[in-house]
Amino acid sequence: MMAIMHCWFVAIAQTNPKLAAFRSRESGDYVWVASHRADGVFAPENSISALQHALQFGCDIIETDVHLTKDGQVIIMHDHSVNRTTNGTGKIADLTLKEIKGLNLRNNWGASTSEKVPTLEEYANIAKGRTMLYLDKAGYDLPGHEQGHLVKELLKVLEKTQTLEETIFVLDWPYEKAKKIFGSYLEKVIYCPVIDDKIPNLEEYVEEFITKLSPIAFQFRFKDEKSTTFSLIPKVKASGSKLFVAATWDHHTAKHSDYISVFNRPSEGWGWLIDNGFRILETNFARDLIRFLNSENRRTLIGGNHL
Repeated sequence: MMAIMHCWFVAIAQTNPKLAAFRSRESGDYVWVASHRADGVFAPENSISALQHALQFGCDIIETDVHLTKDGQVIIMHDHSVNRTTNGTGKIADLTLKEIKGLNLRNNWGASTSEKVPTLEEYANIAKGRTMLYLDKAGYDLPGHEQGHLVKELLKVLEKTQTLEETIFVLDWPYEKAKKIFGSYLEKVIYCPVIDDKIPNLEEYVEEFITKLSPIAFQFRFKDEKSTTFSLIPKVKASGSKLFVAATWDHHTAKHSDYISVFNRPSEGWGWLIDNGFRILETNFARDLIRFLNSENRRTLIGGNHL
């Protein structure tokens, strides 16, 4: 098994050195940028143009949201309904892909555009080999379906598009549940367990993942520095896993978020997170974060490749 995994990793390193660096235990001081809902500032959130903008900015990871239509197709949209982000109405689960494709996306000011709602397959084919996709909302249970049904549908699309190894799942499931639902795919995708004080027996949960999976990264969610979650930073760093945080939210960063970074000083938000060991930052302001990281010499991978 180890020999097979080694050959598989060598193949990734040859075809996608950036992905190989992310999956490795050695990435130096490089900080990986995850763009929230692709580029939700200059384009309709989660749209094809938002994805293209994020790629142009140089984002390493595109965070996006997935839902199943009435006829079982996976689309890219944040909300459970089309009301806010399109010129239509209704729950995604009650609409077919054809009906949803007949709608137009709205921009951030609520005006209708000519853009259509993308499918995961469309997104994956554009992102393939260029960036990683972080599929949010993947852990929701769907009425009338077995537990983990959405994940299994996502895996079918990822296998079809040959993007399993480039896709990130961030979930708060116990190890045994993750293993049961993902099966052999658990070690092919990039599975990032959540660390949050809301999780029962948090320290044991983290230890089990470190021992049985050795995740590439853990995503931290801490409202303050006194939380158990924050205290687990040294343990996760020592394990070799990367520290991931969503700077989009004050309550995930002890208020060292995008907000203070953009409206006060980057060093008080993004800089503070980096100083505490975080190497994957999710943000609403990818272009600004990348400029800050460049000024801090945080965008050069081991081997001298500047991104």
